[in-house]
Amino acid sequence: MGRAEMMFPGGIKRALGIAEVSEWFDWMRSEIPRGGLALPPEEAATFYAGHALQVRDRIRDIYHCHIPVRLENRFIASALVYQSWLRARDLYATVEWPEACRVGKLLTVEAERYIRPMGGQWGHHLVEGRDGFRYVIIVPTGYESETKPATEVICNRLSRLLGLSVPDAVVVVVNARVLTLSKDTRPGLGPIPAVKATPKLCAGFRYADSSPSDVLPLREQHLSAQNLGQLVGSMTLDILTLNLAERKWSSAFSQSTGRSELMLEGGGGCLSGGDWHRFLSAFCTSEPALQAIALDIKTWGRIRPWLHRIAKVDMNPLWELVFQMPPEWYGGRRRMVMEVLGKLESRKFGLRSTVHALSRMGYFPAMKMPATLAELARDARVSSRSA
Repeated sequence: MGRAEMMFPGGIKRALGIAEVSEWFDWMRSEIPRGGLALPPEEAATFYAGHALQVRDRIRDIYHCHIPVRLENRFIASALVYQSWLRARDLYATVEWPEACRVGKLLTVEAERYIRPMGGQWGHHLVEGRDGFRYVIIVPTGYESETKPATEVICNRLSRLLGLSVPDAVVVVVNARVLTLSKDTRPGLGPIPAVKATPKLCAGFRYADSSPSDVLPLREQHLSAQNLGQLVGSMTLDILTLNLAERKWSSAFSQSTGRSELMLEGGGGCLSGGDWHRFLSAFCTSEPALQAIALDIKTWGRIRPWLHRIAKVDMNPLWELVFQMPPEWYGGRRRMVMEVLGKLESRKFGLRSTVHALSRMGYFPAMKMPATLAELARDARVSSRSA
């Protein structure tokens, strides 16, 4: 057996085929959402790419001729777009309204009235939209180094995918007459950008009157088991996204449940506090900010359900989300924002090991017996069988 065959048990041809499927899978993530189609789930997208390559190989065998690479690529791309369209058509036929299949579409709201600045940083304001709701908005700076709007929206949508309670994220169109940026003299990133007459496309988050719940020690707040579970889930997400800020939340009375419900706030500390270069170079042992709920976790069983949920979550809606965002939310650096999503996926697959490393480092001080690597491996096998 040759050395190459020892490295690739299925042969070099199989290894090259897997690499080619992976390349076309990345192409789908990059190009399919730009055409307005929903990105298929990972399994379906991989199958589509493999099927298109098989048809290409069959054509080569039948005609015994060399086909220009450019023509081959055009054929494969057309096959992938067509298969994605067929899937979208079949899905739309099963629902009452087509947009029900568009997971995580960013809606657009026009700001009608300025209310007040929010927080101590430049660019955060409270406005009222034409739909009657209030929104906390983040005004993009216009700098190439901008990451804050994209960071908060990406982490907001990932929270929703995991079933965490977070406010809705939208695009808020703000005209110069509504928001006079020249009066916002709070500290920010360098010199304050000049005011332009053109509307600003701001990241907005639904605002609800509520009382902040992070001012008291966690033990004195008498939270329900469901709300405590939300905090454990947000802490696990904060480890995944390397949140460098303490998680904040608020509570408000819910008419539907008849009790006070928790709402998680803010994701500005995620992705290494918006420092994407730092996030991309992070290791599994890179430590996020300590969250209040981590002090009360005594057993591995409190974290295990959220590790399972994150392992099974489909990340494709985040890739679609990037193409719905205004480019100024991430400084127009599309390649970098894709690298950030790729890093998120790699951290997702290594999250069990990351949490294990943090437990050994004392991140959960009340946990007497941190999970062993053998327990992590067993959890991973159980999770894969139940997926």
